[in-house]
Formats: sequence, structure tokens, C-alpha cells
Amino acid sequence: MEKLREVRQMEESNEEYLTVEELAGRIKFSRQSIYNLIFKREFILNEHYLKPRPKKILFKWSAIKAWMEKAPSKPNPQNKSYQDSSLKEKSLINI
Repeated sequence: MEKLREVRQMEESNEEYLTVEELAGRIKFSRQSIYNLIFKREFILNEHYLKPRPKKILFKWSAIKAWMEKAPSKPNPQNKSYQDSSLKEKSLINI
């Protein structure tokens, strides 16, 4: 009964929910990458996704967008601190 109530609340809200396949297509990740993010707890149950049934996963699009926007960007090789840290790593390896 609780699962049914949860599904009805999802339908009534303005939130957009996506299946694994729909999310994979929208953010250009493979299905397996999405499952890996769940396993690594990057995506959190009831925050980023819901499980209305045991084998059904629905992602909250607004939460996924927020997760993507706060994700750290790759280090810039032009950045001096990046170059300094890479030099330190090389010197440790050569010891």
C-alpha cells in the first residue's frame, strides 16, 4: 500500500522521473555506469532515485541535474598547482 502511495505522489508532483535507460540517454552515460554510481553511493536512495518496486528504479531529474552541476571539474593542466602536484608525485615514484 505504501508503494502505491509513493507512486501516486510522484505522479501528482511536477518532478520529472526517468528510468535507467532514459537517464543514460539524457546524460550520455552507459546503463552500467549508472548502476556503478548507485553501487558507489554517488546516487542516494530517496534523494537521487526511488525504487517503487524491487526491480524498478526511477531517477529524480532535478536531483541528477544538481549532482552534475556540483561535480568537480577535471584539473586544468595549465594550472600551476596541478603541475606542482604532478611533479611531487613523479619525485616520489623515482625514490
